[in-house]
Amino acid sequence: RRIMIRILVVTHGQLAQGLKESARMFFGDMVDDLNTIGLFPGDSPEALQEEIEQKIEEIDEGDGVLIFVDIFAGSPFNATAVTIDKMKTEHCLECFTGVNMPLLMEALSSSHTMEMKELRDHLEEVSGSTIVNLKKALEI
Repeated sequence: RRIMIRILVVTHGQLAQGLKESARMFFGDMVDDLNTIGLFPGDSPEALQEEIEQKIEEIDEGDGVLIFVDIFAGSPFNATAVTIDKMKTEHCLECFTGVNMPLLMEALSSSHTMEMKELRDHLEEVSGSTIVNLKKALEI
């Protein structure tokens, strides 16, 4: 059986969509399965929470939804936290804050080969190495 963990990126503005389009450079059409939601000026937190909930219902095929948000304690984070608490009994949901391109790429490359708990643990393990001080790393 093929694993189908779905990925949802929820951010302020166009960041989620921008990450998706940038990931297309590496993953091609595979990113068509990557779902994004942007929060824009004038959008209400309640409407965002409802949109996240509807998206999870729409895309979860039984293996769960891995959610990335941009800022800890920001509106996308808060709306996602409420949604996860509300839906945790009927859906397998995990969330990481501070989404960046390397972590998203790692998730995309592993979302069809790892179960959710394994993927969560793997991302937690590698997340710290996704941000590197260039001068220190290259000893410049």
